[in-house]
Order: sequence, then structure tokens, then C-alpha cells
Amino acid sequence: MENIEIKIMSESDLEDMAELSEESFLPEYNVTKVNLAEKLLKDSDRFDNACFVLRNADTNKLIGFIGTKLSSNALYPDTAWISIIAVSKAERCKGYGKLLVTKVIEKLKKQGVKSVSIGQEFHNFFSGIPDPNEENLGFFSKLGFVINDGSHYDLEAFVTDNDKIDNFDVSPFTGEFEVKTYDNDYDKLMAFLNKEFPGRWAYEADTAVKSHKEPSEIVLLWNKKEKKVIGFCILTSYKDEYGKKTGYGGLGPIGIAEDVRGRQLGNFLLREALLQAAENGVNRVNIDWTILVKFYGQFGFEIMRTYRAAYKQLV
Repeated sequence: MENIEIKIMSESDLEDMAELSEESFLPEYNVTKVNLAEKLLKDSDRFDNACFVLRNADTNKLIGFIGTKLSSNALYPDTAWISIIAVSKAERCKGYGKLLVTKVIEKLKKQGVKSVSIGQEFHNFFSGIPDPNEENLGFFSKLGFVINDGSHYDLEAFVTDNDKIDNFDVSPFTGEFEVKTYDNDYDKLMAFLNKEFPGRWAYEADTAVKSHKEPSEIVLLWNKKEKKVIGFCILTSYKDEYGKKTGYGGLGPIGIAEDVRGRQLGNFLLREALLQAAENGVNRVNIDWTILVKFYGQFGFEIMRTYRAAYKQLV
């Protein structure tokens, strides 16, 4: 190895990290300077003591970095996430990646962490190992990570001028059901979620409401007669570093009550949510962390990014 030094990551490293990320990750993974700042440096779950940069001690050139987060949520006790790791292409296969991960694991064990996953945290870059080719899978496998069978995906589609959305027949649904955006429906929304989707989805929706998410980005499916929520969908309008909407957005989670499944209501809710996204000024929508390629494909969604889930038990 060269003459190297490992330091705790700081905001002064951001420019170099962004440059290295551009080299390390395919453009479709969207690891930008803005996202590095928001999803790592400013993230409340960042575990400072296990976020490192690796530099050449003589030239100060960034060789690699690793970002780690520690769960502060009761849903994931004694859990951590390796949020992101990158090593310069010119410096790979020299042990630098292994050095970074090993140092992180040492810190996590001292912290009492019992399990660490690749990605999958609340504000994640990745929902697993990105671009899971032989090299990337082999790297984590050799470090003792268990890699789940099967891939999952991020899907994307344009939602404006989309005939598959525009031509969807809503007539079988509108007599009995309706879709509306959030209107101080907290109690009914949470009653639905705590019954149907307790855990992460209920937590995410609760957090969205309490953080004053735009009501137009919380979409609810109602049974008209019973006046109760039977489905929900969360939308997101992404913004640039100046707070301006970019026209790019996200959809999910989305789900409907168990006792009305099998009636194609998921299709209806999805279509109405996509129309709402367009109404919110979003042109292209991302749906992350899914295997439901056919379900979303009915509205033109195609695979954009691929992942494999991986984790390591530390005790």
C-alpha cells in the first residue's frame, strides 16, 4: 500500500467525494454532490466515528471513502448500514476497500451493533449492493456478507404524455372508491397503516405528516360508503441544491388493505397517484426497491437500477 492516512469524514471532503463518486458509480445511481450532502453528511443517522476518507499522505489525493449510519429507530435495534463505499478505479484490488470496511466493522462492534447491511437505511443511496456484477458481489462476499438470492430494482417512467396512464379505465372503481390527497386525515390514515402495514411504512407515513410534508404528496384511497382509508401512496418531488423542484420525483411506499386486494384497486390507486405526481410538477417518476416489474410496467415503468441485498451479523 502507498503512504496513506485515514481520517474521519468532514464537509471539507465533499468536493473530492463527489468527484470520486462520479467515477465509481454509474450515472443512473445519481450519487451527486447534492445527495452526498443531504443523504450522508447532513443525515441525522450518520455515525461519525465510522465515516472515513482514505487519502494519499504525500499528495492528499482521495483514494476512497466509506459512509456509515447507525439506527436510532426502535424498528431496527442494534443495526447499522454501510451507506456508501467507493475506491478510485486506479487504486482498486490493493486492499483499500477491505481496509475501510474492516475499520468500520471494528467501530460498529465496539458500539454494540449486531447487524450491518449494505444500504437500505431510511435516507439511502442504495437499497442493496448497486450494479451487482461479479466484482461487486465478490468484494462483499469475501468480507463475510451474506448476499440474498435474486435482484430487486428501481424503476422509472415519464408520467406526462403517457398513454398508458391516460387511457386507463377508471369506471369499475369510481362508483365505490375515490382517491384524494391528504386533508388532516391523520387518525384515519394511521389507523389504516397500523392495521395493514405496521412497522417501516407506518413510521415513514407518520414521519411525513409530522414533518409537514405537502398534502399533495400524500395520496389516500377511500371507501366512499364506509368513509375509511383503504389505501395510501407517498409521493416526493425532488429539489436541487437551491430548493427548486427538478421535475423528477419518487413514488412509494404504496399499498392497499388486505380485504380489498384482488380487485385491481392497486392499479387504480397507482394510476391516480401518478396523475397527482404530474399535477405536482413531476415529469419523471422513480419507484425504488421493488420486484414488481410487471405491476408497474403496465404504466410504462422500466428497470433503471439493479441491486442485491446483503448483510453481516457481527455477533
